[in-house]
Amino acid sequence: MSALFTQGSTLLANLIIANILGKEIFGEYGMIQSTILTLTGIAQVATGVTATKYVAEFRSTNKERTGRVLGLCSVVTLITGSLAAIILFSSAPWLANHALNAPYLAQELRIASGFVLFSVMNGYQVGTLAGLESYSVLARVGTLQGVLHVVLCALATWFWGLEGAIAGFVVSAVIRWFLFHQAIRNEGKKQSILPCYQGLMNERIIFLRFALPAAISGLSSMPALWLANALLVQQPGGYPQMALYSASYSLRSLVIFLPALLNNVGMSLLNNQRGLGDDRRYRKVFWTNLIVTLAAALTVALLIAATGRWLLGLFGKNFTEGYPVLIVLIISTVPETLAVSCYQIIQSQSRMWLSFFAVALPRDISLVIFTYITVPSYGAIGLALAYTISWVLALIIIISIVWRLGLNIHGKKMGVQEYSMI
Repeated sequence: MSALFTQGSTLLANLIIANILGKEIFGEYGMIQSTILTLTGIAQVATGVTATKYVAEFRSTNKERTGRVLGLCSVVTLITGSLAAIILFSSAPWLANHALNAPYLAQELRIASGFVLFSVMNGYQVGTLAGLESYSVLARVGTLQGVLHVVLCALATWFWGLEGAIAGFVVSAVIRWFLFHQAIRNEGKKQSILPCYQGLMNERIIFLRFALPAAISGLSSMPALWLANALLVQQPGGYPQMALYSASYSLRSLVIFLPALLNNVGMSLLNNQRGLGDDRRYRKVFWTNLIVTLAAALTVALLIAATGRWLLGLFGKNFTEGYPVLIVLIISTVPETLAVSCYQIIQSQSRMWLSFFAVALPRDISLVIFTYITVPSYGAIGLALAYTISWVLALIIIISIVWRLGLNIHGKKMGVQEYSMI
């Protein structure tokens, strides 16, 4: 329910903003959004996924250590979020002029720096509640925050245009951080797990083996996505093409949101079984999650493909020409869903350095290369094709790694007979 309202509110807000701003300005909004989400993803240094993994793994067996993990994540995100916000605020004129080819967007980027700070700190909060399996709390907070997000962004855009849309984004992020902060305090008290700031250095192994390589993967993937978008807007007519891509990507997110929710739950369950040492249930959780997420993605993908022209029309009358872009992006959801589901084995076994060098780098480099090749001729469709190819490559690599690691808690490779029994 939380994911439904979060994703639904984002889509609804984008629909309203697109109709108020028009196609070209919505393209500018989409590029600003891409920029701040990229910076946020880097600055979070993987604290969200780190919190989910280790809170889920330790909450049943070591509450004190769980508290230190929360303390470590909160301190790190405060520092990195503040630095990222300062960097964006101070470099806004340069980014707008040289990277976005739109010097008049400097003020909007400065406003957006507030979003970066609070969104970075929110990342570990969501991961913590998922690790605690507090899904009803996530649903309630997500519902309330989603409604407020739509109202704030719609009203601010109506009165103040593009600057208002970005300001609404910022205020929404502040409210989201506060609501989740209160939720963690309440849930932590119920489960006797509270953030602890003493002995944080004792958990440095978590940072070195898991969070650091996962964060470095973010340093690869998020800039690659941003650079691909920047290559598109640098083309003649780039911002209208970016508007088509942003609208199609918003609808594509409807396909991904349920698998993403299921994978988040699956990751928590998988790591909890790892903490308990239950090999059989570990494998069962993996296979169940893989089958259910793929089925969910295929079902919604077919529905969105069938109604895609009508849905794009909701953004404005000129957005229906982006239907081919939408179809290519929908196709990309199949390899992405399979890749993310299989990737949980690598993640649960803390093989994050392997993940960075073998998965993240090849995927992200291929995205930029194929974008550079296809975008000048095909515009937004070229970017969608590059995105799809990069995830097909990632899926092939991830499957080969998981086959080598096996589906046991300690990474013992399973034989063919054991696979057939699952």
